[in-house]
Amino acid sequence: MLVVPHSRIFDVQGAPADADLGGLVDRLAEPEAAEWALDDVVTTSVQSISLNVSSSCNLSCSYCYASRGGFSGAQSASMDWDTARAAIDALLARADPRNPVTVGFMGGEPFVRRALLHRAVHYASDRARALEVNIGFSITTNGTLLQPDDIALIRSHRMAITVSIDGGASVQDSQRPGAGRNPGGSHDALARATAPLLADPGLAKVAARATVLRTDMDIQRRFDDIVGLGFREVGFSPLRADKGSGDALQAQDWPRYFEALKKVAEAELRRARAGGGIRLTNLATALKQMARGASSPYPCGAGGGYFSVGADGRWYACHRAIGVKAFDLGDSGAIDAARREAFLSARHVHAQEDCRTCWARYLCSGSCHQEAAARSASSCDFIRSWLEFCLAAYCELTDPRVAAAPNLPMEPAHGHA
Repeated sequence: MLVVPHSRIFDVQGAPADADLGGLVDRLAEPEAAEWALDDVVTTSVQSISLNVSSSCNLSCSYCYASRGGFSGAQSASMDWDTARAAIDALLARADPRNPVTVGFMGGEPFVRRALLHRAVHYASDRARALEVNIGFSITTNGTLLQPDDIALIRSHRMAITVSIDGGASVQDSQRPGAGRNPGGSHDALARATAPLLADPGLAKVAARATVLRTDMDIQRRFDDIVGLGFREVGFSPLRADKGSGDALQAQDWPRYFEALKKVAEAELRRARAGGGIRLTNLATALKQMARGASSPYPCGAGGGYFSVGADGRWYACHRAIGVKAFDLGDSGAIDAARREAFLSARHVHAQEDCRTCWARYLCSGSCHQEAAARSASSCDFIRSWLEFCLAAYCELTDPRVAAAPNLPMEPAHGHA
């Protein structure tokens, strides 16, 4: 039984009478002493930032939300050192030192600004060490520009590296071509540059992220091709909004996307039963959420524990919203508390009309703030179908009778959350 508030899953031995069921659910849904009430709008300490260090990219993906780092003219120049340093100092001053902090790097392509990235990692590491703060890093990269000194930096720090790769050579070269007059493909350059890191990631955690367009739903082939390069974790993200290309998923595409994703997930569950880990991030993340009883009125930390810093030093609630006034909540000098609270209040899942009666509301949490305008009945049906599938998988994997089977790992999910 799934109790929607706080996402609690119970194995009920013997169904209670209908007259008792409501009272039982009410008692099981009560918050614990350490839990926030789900109605609360909580402005937590800022524990994570991403620095949009680059306003350019060596690839030219048609669906790029950042317009290759320029954000449709909102970020015309790349970040300078003074801006990066001020943002790192502000993060360390605002964070709760008892909890980990994260400095991320985005763009554009972050490794276009290689020198700044290296300098920022070393500076943040030194400052955190002096303050006795546990720090980690994250980088979202297309993987094609990695050099030996970059890989050495990544290996020697606790970093989450997300490599944007859409599939094998044909898919990758079509969806993610190079920039310039003679673009060419990017697959071979990515494969060569990432091979040493995938073979020996050191302290880093490396994952792949693929964007799915409505024109190609062969997710199994994409998954196999990406895993074949050496990636141990692969996540898929459907394109929900495009810039007039017609590549975003439409109402009739969501059932096809669900079936394609489920096919990969079923194969990964068979692999888990044989003793292997789950490599599909979409599935691993959902299983971990269910194991933790994850429940949030927000789909992410945007404007709460997380901010993204533009090249001009403005602090935005989301890295996808650089230059968007509604997401601009301050700078390294100060965060506007009133604007921040208004932002969070307006995006609370209880403020979303379509979400209030949905059983999946605390697992989905209303979906990405930036993509909310593209939310539809079909996309919400997909989310519910996917979570139903994952709930069934979780219940099976944690059933003692099933878990006692030979070679079945008791830990259901090994992917990167």
